[in-house]
Amino acid sequence: MTRIETLEPEFAEKIKLLIKATEMATQLKWIITSGRRTMAEQLKLYEQGRTAPGKVVTNARPGSSAHNFGLAADLAPMRRDGRIWWEAPKSVWQKMADLAREMGMVSGFYFKTIYDAPHVEDAGWKTVQAKWKAGEIHVS
Repeated sequence: MTRIETLEPEFAEKIKLLIKATEMATQLKWIITSGRRTMAEQLKLYEQGRTAPGKVVTNARPGSSAHNFGLAADLAPMRRDGRIWWEAPKSVWQKMADLAREMGMVSGFYFKTIYDAPHVEDAGWKTVQAKWKAGEIHVS
């Protein structure tokens, strides 16, 4: 299963449009580096920099990330040599973030508590989270 296929279908379509628009605006290829995450995967990322080696990469505990519901994706530009360009200039990340905003999504580029430029999420994901908390839907 590809990363785009892990996302909720309607959100996946928005991400496809965002990638296309961002590629046109930046003249760079963009890929999805992370899609839906299991609760176990989220816990492992949350522990990084806290109880596990590495730097802190998320403030979201399991169930507190749009990734857990298939309503978030991390995107990244590619270098011309085919490697991910994590250290792309801020202006490149901001272009993607601004396009995401224009399309009604939320970008981690503008988060207040952690800078997460690759992250894009559905603006209404907390409605799905509330259903999960109420036991109305199952998420693994």
